[in-house]
Amino acid sequence: MKRRLSIKIRVSFFALLMLVALILSGSGISLAALVAAVLHELGHILAAKMLNTHLGELKLGIFGASLSIDSAVTSYKNEIAVAIAGPLTNLLCALLIYCTVGIEDRFFEAFFVCSLFLALLNLLPISDLDGGRILLCALSLFLPCYTANKLLRICSFVFVFSLWCLSVYLLLRLGASLSLFVFSASLFCKIFLKSN
Repeated sequence: MKRRLSIKIRVSFFALLMLVALILSGSGISLAALVAAVLHELGHILAAKMLNTHLGELKLGIFGASLSIDSAVTSYKNEIAVAIAGPLTNLLCALLIYCTVGIEDRFFEAFFVCSLFLALLNLLPISDLDGGRILLCALSLFLPCYTANKLLRICSFVFVFSLWCLSVYLLLRLGASLSLFVFSASLFCKIFLKSN
């Protein structure tokens, strides 16, 4: 008997405000980023459906979307496949746009860049990102969970700190990348201050 795909969806107040701001801005970049993010999450959901993996809930917050998997029911290999499906969807969409329509149009150029950025960012081995889930599951195949979690925490610190250093350099050198600075500082607080 096939199980029906049901996902609980929780939307934070700040996510609603951000969505309204994106819609009201009328910017093609904002719409392209929203479409890339929706396709990213649909990639995860489709992979979970194909692997018959039970999804818990989809949380939409100020840091984007977070899709939880019932890890008691799925294997590490299935969780890796579901985690990689979102970034892979973004990469395939970017490739499809580049090869078919091209990036001369402003919307398609923005969609191409947003899709690539979202895929590459999510593949970073940082806790709470797809790359972190992939690394944790891959390590857990060979190491005890405690050791895998410690290694992920170290790796997350190195990559978040590197992102922050890059953002500070770009801010000082070019006067740009305030959003990267805020993102990396917020990610650091979310990951490392939540457990203390």
